[in-house]
Amino acid sequence: MGVRPGELWSRFDWATGSCFRCEQTNVPVAEVGEIAMAGTAFPLCACQRCVFRLEQLHWTMSERAARLRNAPAPGQPSPLGQWPTKAPLNRPPAHVA
Repeated sequence: MGVRPGELWSRFDWATGSCFRCEQTNVPVAEVGEIAMAGTAFPLCACQRCVFRLEQLHWTMSERAARLRNAPAPGQPSPLGQWPTKAPLNRPPAHVA
């Protein structure tokens, strides 16, 4: 999976501030992005724990997207009145209680 916490944290410049994600204050935070509102961009800063969690989420979503890209296309649904074998039903299906 992804990178180790120390390796990940070394990629950022840290300063004391507030985490946008967990709302802790006076903790080491790093800028991880920005959000724009009314034409003004505001930096988004996250603490070390949240930076690590965001990296995990990014890795998970990237892996999921890769699996979906490589997954076979879903098959066509069978028409009503036919089993997946495509043999027509000569009788109504049995009632299952």
